[in-house]
Amino acid sequence: MLTLALDTATRWGRFAVADADGVLAWRPLNVGGSYADALLPAIEAVLAEAGCRSDRLEAVAVTAGPGSFTGIRIGVATAKTLAWALGCRLYGVSTLAAMAASLLADNPTAELAVPVLDARRGEVFAAAYRRGEIWGTALAAPAAASPDHWWSRLIEITGDPDAVVYGGEGAGLLLGQGAALRPELRERGIPRLRAWTSAHPATARELALVVARGELEPVDPFRLVPAYLRASDAELNRNLDCTPVIPDPEPGDHRSRRDPA
Repeated sequence: MLTLALDTATRWGRFAVADADGVLAWRPLNVGGSYADALLPAIEAVLAEAGCRSDRLEAVAVTAGPGSFTGIRIGVATAKTLAWALGCRLYGVSTLAAMAASLLADNPTAELAVPVLDARRGEVFAAAYRRGEIWGTALAAPAAASPDHWWSRLIEITGDPDAVVYGGEGAGLLLGQGAALRPELRERGIPRLRAWTSAHPATARELALVVARGELEPVDPFRLVPAYLRASDAELNRNLDCTPVIPDPEPGDHRSRRDPA
């Protein structure tokens, strides 16, 4: 199934095209400003690199959050629009789940992955996943909390926090660095190479692959909403709650223009 996957949840955009035989094209895009101007050209570029036109796509997949509120909104809205206009399937997954899948793919001996994003306000977005046959199994669901809170949870969940592969911009906040390294890690003696990275993983690559192979379930475009996990600064400052309402379980008989029925 020819699939376009995109991750705009952070300023480190990730884009990929894959079919059941493997990845046809994938590229990162570091965005200094907004995706409003950069997203469509990035999609056109990765499709051109894969040698396919948009009207050949059978699926569009997107990371639905957490991450940057603006980036998530633009990515989800674009994915929903493309799927609706092209008449193809739509897939939405947690940004953290896609990060974990990439971390485990890059570290084949690891069984546990903890993706971490800087959530600001002294918090991180994090989750814990165990390697699964298809997609990672969540041991701790995505949530926003202080690094200390998350570290305590991980100690309970993993037993051995050194046996985990960590990744994402918030990894340093969770683990500490230098003299501020977590005592459970610092007191283990001689320094050694660990499977940690502060880089944003190749989320779109893994997402495109798993969707192209038919290993995830699609979602109706009218039911996919961003997974912000908490209110934005603008909402807090204005005492508002703009969290998307729970989608109607029966969104209705919506059809794309390409659907002859």
